[in-house]
Amino acid sequence: MERRTFLKKAGIGTATAAAALTVGAPAVIAAPKIRWTATSFWNPKIRIMFDKVKDFCENVKEMTDGQFEIKLYGGGELVPPPGAFDAVSKGTVQMGTGSPYFWAGKSTAFNWFGSIPFGMNAQSINSWFYEGNGQTLMNELYDRFDLVPRIIGNSGMQMGGWYAKKINSLEDFKGLKMRIGSIAGKVLSEVGVTTVFVPPAEIFPALERGVVDAAEFVGPVHDILLGLYKVAKYYYTPGWHEPGPTLDIFFNKKAYNDLPKHFQRVLDIAAGDINIKTLAAFDAQSGAALDTLVKEHNVNVQVYPEDVLKKLKQISKQVIAAEAEKDPFALKVHEDYVAFQAKTAVWGKMSEKVYWNTMA
Repeated sequence: MERRTFLKKAGIGTATAAAALTVGAPAVIAAPKIRWTATSFWNPKIRIMFDKVKDFCENVKEMTDGQFEIKLYGGGELVPPPGAFDAVSKGTVQMGTGSPYFWAGKSTAFNWFGSIPFGMNAQSINSWFYEGNGQTLMNELYDRFDLVPRIIGNSGMQMGGWYAKKINSLEDFKGLKMRIGSIAGKVLSEVGVTTVFVPPAEIFPALERGVVDAAEFVGPVHDILLGLYKVAKYYYTPGWHEPGPTLDIFFNKKAYNDLPKHFQRVLDIAAGDINIKTLAAFDAQSGAALDTLVKEHNVNVQVYPEDVLKKLKQISKQVIAAEAEKDPFALKVHEDYVAFQAKTAVWGKMSEKVYWNTMA
């Protein structure tokens, strides 16, 4: 009688109690469902970047049998796109996405986790994060802002940008107003370019009205959607300024640490999966988009002259070194990045370079 009385007082029926006492029986009380809110730098019109984050959220729900749901909002729906970082850092929402160099105003060290001029490509960047010190260093930086970061994609080598006139020498950059940011903007300012920040949606009207003479965004997939071919004649390659820009996903540290360990692991695995699929989507779609630009819209694709690239590389090396000196942690990241890049380049020259120059 005492046992029945206790169980009734505890709010557990006799039949349920018996089941709970049976070895191997399911838990009496289901674990509470977890509901997170996420905000992105990207809006739903930015294909691939936003689409893959949406896939990430759906995968987390499916992998947890509906126990963990993340409601995703695009840039500007909850907070302005650049506000994603602070919103997650402060715990206003639990998750955010963007690209590390978007947060360089917090610390210049973020640039190396995004992309730096003449830096590593997507393949090498992934190697640095997964097999080098990239993830460890990234964790250390984001931890200062109460965030837990992961990489969630890469656009691969970008295009060099759209220009109203040809670039035959370094002198042709002088006097240009160009939509370009990050460290690359500082490099071009050294050769006489005035850099202007223009949000993606405003690049077309800025070129059309002459607010800028040149602009870069990502590559064919997005540039064709923005209609940039209508307002700029020359489309340059390669994207020396961003050879392998990483996309990030970050979680509020407390929210992440409060999760059951297996749910933390779900987030990590889902991020790795989408990281691969994001790059795959860019590789799969960029060629077709470029083909459309050339064949249907008569876009004039140009390759930067070799001497221009050599000079830009020299200037970039100086600017990047100076940028790294601004912050002891940035210098630490820079030195590790450069060492890893040199190590992977040895193999890349004997494998990928030969492949593209001969077999492909």
